[in-house]
Amino acid sequence: MRSFGEWVVALGVLGGAAWAGAPYVQRWLPEMSSTVTLVESALPALPTGVPPGAESVPFLVLLDGTEIHPGMSESELRSLGVARWTTGPAIAEAGVIGQRHILPCRAGGTRFWVVLDRTERGKERSVTAIYLP
Repeated sequence: MRSFGEWVVALGVLGGAAWAGAPYVQRWLPEMSSTVTLVESALPALPTGVPPGAESVPFLVLLDGTEIHPGMSESELRSLGVARWTTGPAIAEAGVIGQRHILPCRAGGTRFWVVLDRTERGKERSVTAIYLP
């Protein structure tokens, strides 16, 4: 029983030391900010020709197994036969570097828009976004 009593006394001393030392430890800790500032920025506008409510997707796999993904160069996209999916002429607008092209497409019953933009000077356009309605 003596051992149990020693443990109770030791825990009491340890708890008392923690209680007495807590204010000193709190002074050493950096103060936490009590205010939170939320910063909201407007979403970028949809490219010309893309209908309101369309959402950007990370990649698109068509029924024939063709995959379109961001980073794909314009020549890669043309080698896939993008002309068979286009439903009209490419829409050109000012991009970050040069002209941006938006291709309206339809494959089967799926409408989609592929955005081609230059991301570096001297390089060809590449897919920067794919939109589905």
